Amino acid sequence: MRLQRLTAKCLSTAALLLLSLCPAAPTQAAPMPGPNPAWKLTARPPVAAGGAILMDWSTGRILYNRNAFQPRDPASTTKVLTALIALEKGRLDDKVTISKRAAYTPGSSMYIKPGEVYSLHDLLHGLLLRSGNDAAAAIAEHIAGSVENFAVLMNAKSKQLGTVSSRWVNPHGLTAQGHVSSAYDLALIAREALKNPTFQKIVSTRETPLRFEYLHRDVILHNTNRLLAGGLPGADGVKTGTTAAAGACLVASATRDNHKLIAVVLNAGNRWREASSLLEWGYTNFELATLGAAGEVVVEAPVANGRQLAIPLALADPLVAVVPRTQSTERPKLEIQVQEQITAPVKRGEALGRARVREEGKPLAETVLIAAADVPKATLLDKFMRLISPLVRWGHEAGAF
Repeated sequence: MRLQRLTAKCLSTAALLLLSLCPAAPTQAAPMPGPNPAWKLTARPPVAAGGAILMDWSTGRILYNRNAFQPRDPASTTKVLTALIALEKGRLDDKVTISKRAAYTPGSSMYIKPGEVYSLHDLLHGLLLRSGNDAAAAIAEHIAGSVENFAVLMNAKSKQLGTVSSRWVNPHGLTAQGHVSSAYDLALIAREALKNPTFQKIVSTRETPLRFEYLHRDVILHNTNRLLAGGLPGADGVKTGTTAAAGACLVASATRDNHKLIAVVLNAGNRWREASSLLEWGYTNFELATLGAAGEVVVEAPVANGRQLAIPLALADPLVAVVPRTQSTERPKLEIQVQEQITAPVKRGEALGRARVREEGKPLAETVLIAAADVPKATLLDKFMRLISPLVRWGHEAGAF
């Protein structure tokens, strides 16, 4: 897929707004808007799942929505959040002793026994490939001391990510009163988890041999996600889930030409076909447009009391936007906001503004503008030379020198 390069240096497409930037209190991000109604897209895929969503991984933009915010039983897709927390708070070489409660957790299992010792690395593979409920309970006890304490961490992390429909009671997804999520929330959690290279590697693995060192036993774990078997080009995750209450669920992802999409189907008649249809529809209709690369200079701003009169400002992160593949439309604009007054000295990397992507007035993405160079404070000699330089230039032009 072709990444479209849109220049961010042209001031005809970048409004330079001079204003003071005051630190804002952190707020929960609103869900990204759906496709522009003016876009001409192919017919929506035939999805009958109780809840479904297609989300662009790079931007978080919702490309398809069917009851995506409706609270539903998430089953074992819960384990995406469990793994994310474990990777953030634990170490892969942590040693975990299995309790009776964890070993005897019902449902899908990696068949661990009380008193056995496993690494967190191995338990995460059992969690995400075998969908082991016993592994989930063991991880929860290791990280937080108990399943109940871990649920507190789950709800805190979920809220931090901006979920709107979720409440978590356990780390494995076995049916429990009040344990709910939604297609949107699960896509949001998967989007964050897929930023972790270890998580991404595990969920994209069809099968893996493991050596349980403390048991002197070799095993092969197989992934429950059938999309990894080759039926969907670029499939690389994420997690299945099935209970009587939840039905067949799937959080799926695929990457083609550096464009990753996430599809979630909950209570689906055929989760493999419906998730595949969503992802194929996404790649047929959408692509990424790059408005600016990380480190790219997009504007120069005046500097007071500096050895140089202006300083180049660069994007701290890349800015991309989802655009329709099937038609030529006006691309999103890059809006530049620069600190009202910049006074030397300035250090490279210092935050001096923001760059935002907007489409029809709606914010899509933003990043910090940083100094791309050092600007030392002007010395007395610098100021003197700046004063006399017009006279010297006039003298040369008049032939006086």
